Amino acid sequence: MGANIVCVTSSGGLPIFSRKIGNVESLSFSTIGSLNGVHLFGKSKGLLLESTETENSTVVWKEYDDSLILICVAVMNGQEVVEEIIETVYNALIVFVGTNEIKNFKNVERFKRSLRPSYPIIDCILECLDFGDRNTNLDLLKLVEAILCREGKTLQIALDSFVEVIGTQFGWLTIENCVAAATDGWWSLVQIKRKLLSHIVRSSSHCTCFDMPIYLPFKSPTVPIRLVSVCLINPIRVNVLCGSSPDLSAISQKSYQCWSPIVDTLKLAVQSHPRNIPSNLGFHDSINGFLLINMLLGKFLLCTSLKSTKKDSKSCAETLKSFYYNAVRILEKSETLHQPLETYWVAEYHKLHAIKEGDDLICVLFHSGIPTPCMRLISRETLNIIVSQGELSWSHSSSK
Repeated sequence: MGANIVCVTSSGGLPIFSRKIGNVESLSFSTIGSLNGVHLFGKSKGLLLESTETENSTVVWKEYDDSLILICVAVMNGQEVVEEIIETVYNALIVFVGTNEIKNFKNVERFKRSLRPSYPIIDCILECLDFGDRNTNLDLLKLVEAILCREGKTLQIALDSFVEVIGTQFGWLTIENCVAAATDGWWSLVQIKRKLLSHIVRSSSHCTCFDMPIYLPFKSPTVPIRLVSVCLINPIRVNVLCGSSPDLSAISQKSYQCWSPIVDTLKLAVQSHPRNIPSNLGFHDSINGFLLINMLLGKFLLCTSLKSTKKDSKSCAETLKSFYYNAVRILEKSETLHQPLETYWVAEYHKLHAIKEGDDLICVLFHSGIPTPCMRLISRETLNIIVSQGELSWSHSSSK
């Protein structure tokens, strides 16, 4: 099971790139030509071809700026999710080359080369699809992963001081690619921007530091800004968006000055991973793991290490991911006449329950022995344990 996404030119159907994930064959040149030909034929007749479905696959077409056509073929994923994948991939292209280049490129080969740095990000985006596969990462479209630790307020104060020294409003601190602290300016960015920035930092986490020019969709699609990331201690990184100054060496020096006094605090904060919540928070024995989402801020927290092995944790994560995509996303929608607030699944080896309260939504994975009527009470209790911890500031954009 897997997915293919291809990009061709609107004018001549020339291939720009092709990426795939999972156990599927890459689309052949003739198949790509046929998919583009069907779209082109409909366009010539005044028809807009958006999607179609086969027995187990969904195909979605999307044209942008009369310049590029993105086509995605995904197994076991519905039209809505595949459309979001295409939209996110297009925004990833903007991040690396800007809208002017996309609309006005003249040399196809040069344009293809300029897009190569975006390939790791596109691969990260495709991993957000649900294939029921333990080998894929647990990642969710448009939502950034967060981590909660007792040291959060100290980290937030240090981050606010650091971005002030740098002269920017946009900064965030990550532990194992999970957001531990962020400025209000960063949280004010559109969700898809934050997600793409997280993908870039994650794909470059092997670097001690990096300085990358990027374009921000919606905010700065034509003028590049800088994304600078510095590793404080493994695996903690501080990241900022800034202008032409200060340079990378100055930012590295300032990061040492700002963060070295609390290096012991940083080491303590790392201990919250992989549980992603403080170890002194206790939950009901029937819980194997949970996925917590704040819909307003666009972030999620995954906890699958309560009492399971690393292998079991991966299985729990993939089960929660499938539950979220197939049953829970309807709870996030506000346009339905009758707003659902909870849902559940019952399987042979486990049970799952999701409940929405305000801007928070929690999906809980139980062992199969839990009585079904008890799941609602335990889910609500689990959510309250986390949101009631004022020092963790789950429902706030910063820990101020």
